[in-house]
Amino acid sequence: MDRANASRRFRHFLRAREGVSALEYAILVGIITVGIGTAVAAFSGNLTTVIGQIATNVTGTASNFGTAGGGQNPQPGGGGQTP
Repeated sequence: MDRANASRRFRHFLRAREGVSALEYAILVGIITVGIGTAVAAFSGNLTTVIGQIATNVTGTASNFGTAGGGQNPQPGGGGQTP
């Protein structure tokens, strides 16, 4: 590649808008990634506590299933009451 051609290609590279757009998107992705990483690090302890509380509540609700409706547990095969 001769010098004139290299110089022309370099000037074209500096003026190209596609490269700038790609660079802007790369910077934006980097900023978002750092923000998500910071948020996860800051709230990871609280998140673990909340997930543990949800699991406890779901487990407690599942063990009490069927007792709130007058003490009748659903029976397999339908109904729950004999005619």
